[in-house]
Amino acid sequence: MGSSTRGVATAALAAVLALSGMWHWPLLVVVGLTTLLVAAGWPRLAGLPVTTGPGIVIAATGVAALAVVAGTGSVDGVAVVLGLAVAGSFLQEMLRRDGRPRLVESVAATVTGCVVAGSAAMWPALGDARPAAAVVVTAAAALAAGAACTALPLGPRLVPGLATVVAGGAGLLAGALLPDVGPLVGGASGLVAGVLTSVVHLVLGRFPASTRPLPALAAAALPPMLAGAPTFMLGSLLLA
Repeated sequence: MGSSTRGVATAALAAVLALSGMWHWPLLVVVGLTTLLVAAGWPRLAGLPVTTGPGIVIAATGVAALAVVAGTGSVDGVAVVLGLAVAGSFLQEMLRRDGRPRLVESVAATVTGCVVAGSAAMWPALGDARPAAAVVVTAAAALAAGAACTALPLGPRLVPGLATVVAGGAGLLAGALLPDVGPLVGGASGLVAGVLTSVVHLVLGRFPASTRPLPALAAAALPPMLAGAPTFMLGSLLLA
């Protein structure tokens, strides 16, 4: 899977996220399925010596964090889940029977995947009220616009700036159209989405495994998943 195809996949996923953000339960389902995709592809993308154990830990972290958010309506328990995920990362390394080569790299990559899963769980954490849905839709729409720029056949020096400007403009426009958000928060969400999308796209594109289908899909899903935490923080400020 080439760089442009990954950009298209990221834009498509962000568009689905924006559409599902209008309703709470569909958003939970989309985030949950995408987290499982990242759990399956991230260990392979990172080139870890084992993939099953890290994938299970990441998937369990994402599902648990999402369950905590859905069940309590708060992100307070996500920190506990991530703490247990770190312990789980070490535990799965202890269960390895291959001599544990590249131990530090494997633990670091597993914990990174768990952090991504925890960030993804924050997409529905704002709740199901109309202002919360407006924030989610605005951020996801800006993310889709920025990701679309990474699919263009442009040089690596042009992509980050273009994606940031386009995503910022898309967020500004969406914020202006949605009174519950406003242009200031919309523009800020767009700028964050643009920077995040372009940086992750360029960095992960250098991984050798990023051309294989499953790792490439995981790489495409990472920007929307990582954007969950900053979207929640901006939304919390708006809705406070």
